[in-house]
This record gives sequence, structure tokens and C-alpha cells, in this order.
Amino acid sequence: MTSFYRLIYRQTEKEVTEQYALREEKEDKKGQTTQAQKTNAKRPTQEEEGVTPVRPIVLAAVCSFCVFFSVCISGTSSYAGPVNDLINGSRTKEPEIRGSSDALSHYVMGAIYDNFGRTAEAIAEYKKALAYKDDVAEIYLKIGADQLLLGQLDEADETLARVVEMAPENTKSYLLLAIIYTAKGEFEKAQAQHEKALKYDPENLKVLTFLSDLYVIQQKLDKAAEIYERILRIRDDDAFIYLNLGIIYSKLNLLDKAEDTLEKAIQVDKDYLEAQMVLGFIYEIDGKYAEAIEQYKKVASMDSLNKEAHVRLGQLYHRLGETGKAVEQNRILMQLDASSPEPYLRNFSIYVSEKKFDKAEEVLREALKGGVSDAVIYGSFGYLAGLQGRYKKAVDYYSIAAEKDPTNDIYKFYLAATADRMGRRKEAVKILEEAVSRGSQVPEIYNYLGYIYVEEGRDLDKAVALIKKALEADPENGAYIDSLGWAYYRKGMLDEALEQIDKAARYMPDDAVIREHLGDVYFAKGEPEKAARQWELSLELEPGNRKVSEKLKHIKVKLKRRR
Repeated sequence: MTSFYRLIYRQTEKEVTEQYALREEKEDKKGQTTQAQKTNAKRPTQEEEGVTPVRPIVLAAVCSFCVFFSVCISGTSSYAGPVNDLINGSRTKEPEIRGSSDALSHYVMGAIYDNFGRTAEAIAEYKKALAYKDDVAEIYLKIGADQLLLGQLDEADETLARVVEMAPENTKSYLLLAIIYTAKGEFEKAQAQHEKALKYDPENLKVLTFLSDLYVIQQKLDKAAEIYERILRIRDDDAFIYLNLGIIYSKLNLLDKAEDTLEKAIQVDKDYLEAQMVLGFIYEIDGKYAEAIEQYKKVASMDSLNKEAHVRLGQLYHRLGETGKAVEQNRILMQLDASSPEPYLRNFSIYVSEKKFDKAEEVLREALKGGVSDAVIYGSFGYLAGLQGRYKKAVDYYSIAAEKDPTNDIYKFYLAATADRMGRRKEAVKILEEAVSRGSQVPEIYNYLGYIYVEEGRDLDKAVALIKKALEADPENGAYIDSLGWAYYRKGMLDEALEQIDKAARYMPDDAVIREHLGDVYFAKGEPEKAARQWELSLELEPGNRKVSEKLKHIKVKLKRRR
């Protein structure tokens, strides 16, 4: 299996077999015979002795080795000379270069091990080759690449540093070193290696691509864009480069340039579906909804099985208020993937938003009939029943959902919240406390249980701890922040309460409960005018709240008397 740092040329088994057959055919034509044939001596074959024949493997390795160097190394003058000397030396019988022949045999065995993915054994063979010939940069390069493959980053770093010393113009070593430093998170060092490689080979597309990716990792998108622009000046017929550059432009909010670049990607490769999709998405971001719709339709016509195009079309139609067309797209998705609950849930959401509860329920039943019985379908039944005030039915559905997906405590939360709404608080508290004891990862559970404790005026320190746990998971949740402030209020910590509930109001300015709480805190602090203002806002948001109405009535009487 090859990779970007596997540098050995691989031949297929078929090619090796054909080369070996040709070699044997030439020997037969020359009339060459073995000593055994001349003497008619009967000797057991290697198969008969239980030994695997090695000659084809050695021949294959030598062929691979020679082809590799003739194809891949000949253009790199920095170390092609020594390696060619090694190959030539192996063809002689002169005693003074016998070591080169031994080095070659170990190098070849290393290449064989590499070919079969036995990387550790390959390294061992390359090191044996170095024992005979330690001045060949290519051997160090092979070892360094394999060490990198095994995740031995420090060892690879040290080995490849030798390559740089021996062959400073070898761009492959710099690229591998850059990969090592990137893996270590040492991005400046990685960048320096890329720049060294570009000093010797300024138009090396592989190095430029890696450098641009390095900038992307560091979120230096302007630098990444510059590199991609540089690549396109060298080669302007690569749709993938245009795609990446277009995405970077979009992240830099250069939407016009992003659109132009993606259009060029499509000009280079009109069948490039990913570029077609991204262009549609950028049109969408840019508010060009008609263009986005046409683009997604184009993708759907090119690839009728492209689910993402139908998803985007459905969501875009829904956003534009064309719910009939959105429903149609979701029905197409139901046909493309009958096992997915997502298109059913999207249509369910559309009908709920339109208060078409009968149609919403019909969609869920259609999902069950089609074999989609995921917990989320029963959870949606529960949600719908709750919206209609059918709490007992909602509890039943949430119970089924929790049984179907016992690892997802969100259904336990909904079950507890619905039971609490029905006046079954003890049951709700039990469900929530059991979830907390199991170490639930659902922040709603911690907030809800903490809020119940606050409302009941008990275990306030525990309530604060529970609510803070919820805030660890979602620190900008206005409801959780309000719960914490309300807990401080019940503890008599009015300054802390005001700080938190005022913060919650900034996150959720249209929440009637938060406005009521803020009014209560101002009233407790002796600021009746501010309290009255917050209660007025609460009543505007929830006109039928008699409790707030009574508070406001009483405080206005007091303010009138004070005047």
C-alpha cells in the first residue's frame, strides 16, 4: 500500500511474473543449462524440500529496484549518483566494492518487506545496508519514511536530518520533516522545512499543497489563499485546487471571489459535483437563493441519488416559506433512504411549525409503517402530544423512546419534565436523580433538577452545583444562567443574583420568566421602579400571568403613595 511518504516504486504481481517469464525465456533461447542438467543428476526441488523458492522474489525486487531508481531517482542529482554507483558496483566481482553488493541485497530485502507492509523488518534491512554503505542518502530517506509511518517521530526526525546533511537539495526529506513537525504541532518548524524545499524546487506542487494545508490548520487562511493562487499560476487546470481556494475565499468572506473560483473549477471539470454543491452553498450564504436553488437542482439532475442536494433544497424552500416544495424534497429523501428518520422529522417539523398537528402525526405514523421505529420517532410523538396538552400520552411515548434508546437521557429528561407538568413532581425528581447518579451527559437534567430544588427551597448548595454542571456544558444558555441567578436569590445573595439574571436577560430578552425573576431581584434590593419595569415587560410577553399582574398592581400602589 502506497502513501505520500512511501517512496518505493511498486510493481504489480502480474508485471513481476511477466518479467520473470521473459528472463527465463531469454535464458532458454541462449541454450543455457544448469550443471544438474549436464550431469542428469536428479536433485530434489525446493518445493520437495519444503523451501519456498526465492529466485522470483529476488528477481522481482531487483526489477522493482531498478525501475524505481530509473523512474523516480534519476531526476534528483543530489543522490542519484551514489545510488547508481551502488547498483553498478553490485554488478562486478571486484573485492574492493564487495560491500556495495551486500548493501544492495539488504536494501532490496528492505524494499520487499516494505512492499508487504512489514515496515519494522524493512527498517532492520535498511540499517543492515548502512553497515556496508553508510553514505547513501536514499537509504536514510527510506528509514526515515518508514519510521514516520510507524509513528516514531523523533527517530524519523533524526534520520531525515542525516539526509539533509548528505543531500541538502533533496526536497523529499524536507517534505517528510515538515510532516513530522506538523504531527508534533510545531507549525513554524514545519513551515521552515517547506520553505527550504521550495528554495530548491520553487514549483513543487506537492510541497506547495502541503504548505497551504499547514496554513489552513493554523487558520491562516489569507496565507493559504496566497499559496493556492501561486499553485494556480503554475498549473491552472486542476479543479481540486480551485475548489479549495473557493472554500478559503468563502471563509474569508470574499464571496464574489469564491463564486468566481468555483465557477472556474466547474469550467475545468463540469462533472465535479462537490464544486457544484459548494457553489450552491456559497450562493445561499450570499443570499442569492434563486441561484442556489438552480445550482442544487443541477446537482440533483446530474446525480439523482445525491441526498445532500435534496436536503439543501428542502431546507432552502422551508426558509423561503415554500413548505409544499420543502415537503416534496423530503419525500424524495424518504425514497432515497427508507431507513433514515431525518426526512420524516423534517416534514414533522414543518407541519408542527404550521400547527398542522394531524399532518405531523400522520408523518410519524408513516415512518413507523415504513419500518423507521427509532427512539426519536416516539420522542417526537411525545413532543406532539405535549403540545396538544395530552400529557399522559406524552409520558407513554417518552417511556417507549427511553426504552428504545436507554443510553440517551434526553428522553428521560422529557419524561421527567412532562411528569412534573402533570403534578407528579416526586416521580420527576426520582427520574432526574437516577440520571444524575449515572453521570448523565445531558445538561438539561442537571439544570431542571437544580431548578426544582431552588423552587422547593431545599438543598440550595446542591442546586447551585447542579446548575453549574449544566453551565459547564453550555455556558451561554440563558435559561441555565437564570437558574443560577434564581438559586443565588433564594440564598439571599442578591448582588450575585442580579449579575446572573441580568446576564440571562441579555441572552434571552424575550423570556417572560427571566423578566419576572429580574423584577423580583430589583424589588428585594429596594429598587421598586426597576422592578415594576421588568414585571411590565414580563406581562407584555405573557399577558395572562396573574401572579406577575398582582405583583405589578401592588408595587404601583406603593409607588403612587410614595409620590
